Amino acid sequence: MKKIEQAAQLIEQNKSLFRCPICQEEIRVENTSVICNSHHQFDLAKKGYINFYSKASPRDYDRKLFEARYQVIQSGMYDLLHQKITEIIKGLDYQVANILDLGCGEGSHLQKITQQLDITFVGIGMDIAKDGIITAAKYHQGLIWTVADLAQSPYPSSQFDILLNILTPANYQEFKRLLHTDGRLIKVIPRSGYLQEIREQVMGEKQQTYVNDEIMAHFKKHFDNVEIHTVQYQWEVPADLLEDIWYMTPLTWRKEIEQSIEWVTIDLDIIIGY
Repeated sequence: MKKIEQAAQLIEQNKSLFRCPICQEEIRVENTSVICNSHHQFDLAKKGYINFYSKASPRDYDRKLFEARYQVIQSGMYDLLHQKITEIIKGLDYQVANILDLGCGEGSHLQKITQQLDITFVGIGMDIAKDGIITAAKYHQGLIWTVADLAQSPYPSSQFDILLNILTPANYQEFKRLLHTDGRLIKVIPRSGYLQEIREQVMGEKQQTYVNDEIMAHFKKHFDNVEIHTVQYQWEVPADLLEDIWYMTPLTWRKEIEQSIEWVTIDLDIIIGY
């Protein structure tokens, strides 16, 4: 089966998890198009994803960045983070779960987490960057990949058990709309030591010091129940991935490597809201 046909089949099987982003009507799949009751139409791409976003993608988030990010994540940089998130999801005792990764990039976080689950799930990745979704569809099968804007998302209310928001901006009003009444938002944010080896090369002394207190306080305003897990470790950078790890982060845009990086620090908070 071709990728476009696989994508159409997955969306048809899970069409209750979608709505038209223009008029909020229910959708159906006809051949390789998604059509709503008001006849707005969105065509699936041959590469196996669907584009609900009518504007141009952010220019700096290009295919080279997402290919670099794919190589680094697949090499294990975030494996301990993925293991911890998987443990958290398993601890919720879902037998079936609808999982939506908001700001999924090239899809590796969602892929790495869901492949460790032993439950029935539907996994959907969404990003505003078309090149990220193209890369996700290229490498990751069995998941639904969508180009969409969180401010005008193609998903109905109260249908998702797990929302993932990993190292990407938040929209808490939309998160709360999307979550099932007993669902969980799992958000990952940097701590002070995150990628400090890179920040030391590209930022001034004051900018090198980062705290996430403001983000944490903002999160707690929106959820009555909050759990926090911290993940800290150092990851040895394979020599052949030095250029990829430099290119994968916006921290280094239009900057050159000054010295080789042998290790990077992973220092993250996993915040769970419900």
